[in-house]
Amino acid sequence: MKIKHSIFAVLTILLFASCSFNDELYPDYENEAYNPSPARLEKTGIPVVQLNTKDGETIESKDEWKDASFAILGNACGFEDLSIETLKVKGRGNSTWEQPKKPYSLKLEEKAEMLGMPKSKRWVLIANYSDKTLLRNLYASYLANTIYKETWNPSFKSVHLILNGQYKGVYMLGEQIKIDDNRVNIKDISKAKSIDKGGFIFEIDGRQDEVFNFVTGRGVCISLKDPDEVSDEIQQRVKDIIQTAEDALYSENFADPANGWRKYFDEASVIAWYLMNELGKNVDSANYASIYFYYDPSDKLIHMGPNWDFDLAYGNVNYADCDSTEDLYVKNNSIWIHQMFFDAGFVNNVKNKWNSTREPLFASINTWIPEEALSLQKAAYVNFSRWEILGKYVWPNPSGYYKRTTYQSEIDYLTDWLNDRYSYLNTALNGL
Repeated sequence: MKIKHSIFAVLTILLFASCSFNDELYPDYENEAYNPSPARLEKTGIPVVQLNTKDGETIESKDEWKDASFAILGNACGFEDLSIETLKVKGRGNSTWEQPKKPYSLKLEEKAEMLGMPKSKRWVLIANYSDKTLLRNLYASYLANTIYKETWNPSFKSVHLILNGQYKGVYMLGEQIKIDDNRVNIKDISKAKSIDKGGFIFEIDGRQDEVFNFVTGRGVCISLKDPDEVSDEIQQRVKDIIQTAEDALYSENFADPANGWRKYFDEASVIAWYLMNELGKNVDSANYASIYFYYDPSDKLIHMGPNWDFDLAYGNVNYADCDSTEDLYVKNNSIWIHQMFFDAGFVNNVKNKWNSTREPLFASINTWIPEEALSLQKAAYVNFSRWEILGKYVWPNPSGYYKRTTYQSEIDYLTDWLNDRYSYLNTALNGL
C-alpha cells in the first residue's frame, strides 16, 4: 500500500510539473479595452471592490506585500460601503497565479468586517478563471457551511474587482484560513504558555513550499500553515502529533474505538470533509494539495478541514479521470482515508451521514445552484465581456468546452454533472 500511494503522489507531482503554465495553457482571451464604470457594475447586483496600489504599482509577486488602499461599494446590493486607506496586497495561489486573471491576498492593519463576514485582518480575492460558472468555490462554501459544517469553513461573496482603475472581472472576496477567534478558533501553539496547550493548522501539500515542511512515515507531504515560522521545539511537537496519529491509523488495532485512530482524529470532521470532496471528485484532494487539518489542544484531536479550493472540482478538469461522474476517487486514492475505509464502523458512519444529508444535498444541486446562477447572470455577462473565454479552452477544462458558448450552458453542465455524480454516489456508498 505504501508503494502504491507513494507512486501516486510522485505521478501527481510530475503531472503538475509537466504543466508548465504558459501561453499554451492560458492563451490571451483578454479584452483589456473593456472597462465599465463602477456605476455600471453596481447595476449588476453584486458589490464592487476598488483596489489601488501605491503609485499604481503592479502586483508581480506572491511574496512581496505592496501598500494599497481598498474600498467596497456595496450599498446598492444591501451591504455597507467600506473604505480602508492603508492595507497590504500581494499575489497568491499556485497554478491560479500563472493565469491571466490573478488572485490576491489582503492584509489589513486592523480587523474589519467585510460584506457581512466577521472581522479579521486577512482576506483573499479569488479569480476563478478556469471555472466558467464562477460558482464552484461558492457552492463548496455553501455546502460546507450548511450541510457538512463539522468545522469552521470560509465564506465568500461575489464581487467585481477594479484594480488601479482597470476592471478585472468577477472575483470572490472571502475569508482566508487562519487561526483567529472568527475563523479556526484554537489556541495558537506559538502563543500558548506551553506547547502542549497549543494548536496549529497544517496541509497535505505536495509542493512543500511553506517555511516548515516534512514527510510522514507513510509518505504524506505535510506543510505547516499557521503559525508558519516556529521554533525547532514546536516543529518537533507538530511532527510528533501528526506522526503519532498516522501510526495509530496503521496500527494492528487501528479500528479500536478507544485506542485506535479515533483517539487522534475527529471522525465527524473526516466524514464531512470526505463527502464534500468525494461529491466534487476534487482532483487535488487525493494527497496533492489544499487538504487542510487543524489540531485542537482542547480535545487533543486532529480535525479535517476547512474545505478549500474547488475551482477544478465538480467535473471541471480533464485529467485523473475526474471529469467522469463514476468511481470513489477520494476513497481509493487518499492515503489516510483509504485506510479508514478498512474500519467497518467508519464505513457505516459514512453511509449514515450520506443518507441523512442526501435530500438537502439534492435540493442544493437543483435549487441553490440555479438560483445563484440567475443572481450572477448580469455580473457574469460583464466578466465574460472582459475575459472572452466561453467556448474556448482554458486549462484544464473538460471535453465539450467548445460547445459551452454561453454562461447558462456552463451552469447546465455543472448541474447535470452533479446530478449524475449524486446518483452514482447514492448507489456506490450504500453498496459498501
